[in-house]
Amino acid sequence: MKRVFGVMVILLLTVSFLAACGAPPLPAEFTLSSVTVSPSAPVVNGTVTISATVTNVGEESDGCDVGLTVNGYTDSKSVSALAGGASSPVSFTYAATTVGDYTAELSTPHDSATKSFTVKEGDGNGDGDGDGAMPVWHAGDKWVMECSYANPGGKTEQDTSELTVTYQGVDEAIDGEDCYKAAGVFTPAATRDAADMPLTLHIETADIWTSKADLVYLKMSSAIAELPGLPSTVTWTLSGDYGWEFSEGKTWSGSVRVVAGVLDEITDLEFEVLGEETITVPAGTFDCWHIVVSESGSPGTYVNEYWINTDEVKSVVKEVEAALWAGVETRELTSYSVS
Repeated sequence: MKRVFGVMVILLLTVSFLAACGAPPLPAEFTLSSVTVSPSAPVVNGTVTISATVTNVGEESDGCDVGLTVNGYTDSKSVSALAGGASSPVSFTYAATTVGDYTAELSTPHDSATKSFTVKEGDGNGDGDGDGAMPVWHAGDKWVMECSYANPGGKTEQDTSELTVTYQGVDEAIDGEDCYKAAGVFTPAATRDAADMPLTLHIETADIWTSKADLVYLKMSSAIAELPGLPSTVTWTLSGDYGWEFSEGKTWSGSVRVVAGVLDEITDLEFEVLGEETITVPAGTFDCWHIVVSESGSPGTYVNEYWINTDEVKSVVKEVEAALWAGVETRELTSYSVS
């Protein structure tokens, strides 16, 4: 009897101890939700973004790998440690190269989710109706622009040079976004009056990073003779539904950071697609999307304008830059060679 009583006391004490300490935390467990495919109506040679939300429904903090399978294609990404109840977005890009039905399956060690989509043949007109083909660059694509600079009353009142831009098949990411990196060379070196410094600058080269998914500039890096070895970059940070696919009235926001030697300035910007326009430049006549850029708080006063042809040229046909220099630079396409 004493032994039984002793065992009961030990059991009661054990239960009391566990109750006081609490049950052990539940291990991390990862679920998937809000799976999306963008664009919703992708076309051949377009880039599809597949996104989801990963949530740790357990109590212990941990990370996990998220896998993607699309019709035999596989990829994976790691999600950093999430506390219990915390969530994190995850996204993948997928190149849709053939017409047909696709199923994207995302998976964690504990859950899976699918999303189906259909890839159609694009009509290549880029008219914003969801049927246009995403422009794709290939190694060897080249664009030649005539660059005219005007600064009446300035030290450099007029300057003309030729800019040859070549994509050599080099891709780089800017802030996680895949870009075409194109090399630009000015012949002769372009002469420009600095907007915020009493300097006349000679620009020899200008490498340009263009978003592969959105066909917009994200970075430009120049070699300036007067600033040897010093940074000379222009970087755009964009937000909202920006870039491709263009449609009349589409808007997005962003900022531009200009670094030139000791100068380091950031300006907030607003972008708008005014609509389609047919324009004539030395290279020919093209149907283009007309995109304008204003400083935030100054709508209607354009600091940049772009005319982009998404069919034959796959890039900018004309550009007007009114904020980077003391004067205004206009670039017009004179010739191009694209696959």
